[in-house]
Amino acid sequence: MDYDDFTRVLEEFADKVANKVKAAAPAPAGTDGQELMTAKEVRAMIGVTDKTLHVWDKTGFLPRVRIGGVVRYRRADVERVAQVKGR
Repeated sequence: MDYDDFTRVLEEFADKVANKVKAAAPAPAGTDGQELMTAKEVRAMIGVTDKTLHVWDKTGFLPRVRIGGVVRYRRADVERVAQVKGR
């Protein structure tokens, strides 16, 4: 086994471990097990600015979820908004 083979096997092992840990971890409070998206992912999907996301949160059009100091958006909410915007 050469270095490249060893690196590949090690990366595959790390991916498997990470997937098992992720699957075993409880969903963050307030998410009901729903998939969450970052603001960057939402901006790319819908094509809006951070300021628009902030306004949408304040008006309740696209609420955000805070986990500690991190902001996320529920995928189901983002998909609903994308349909409304025709994206």
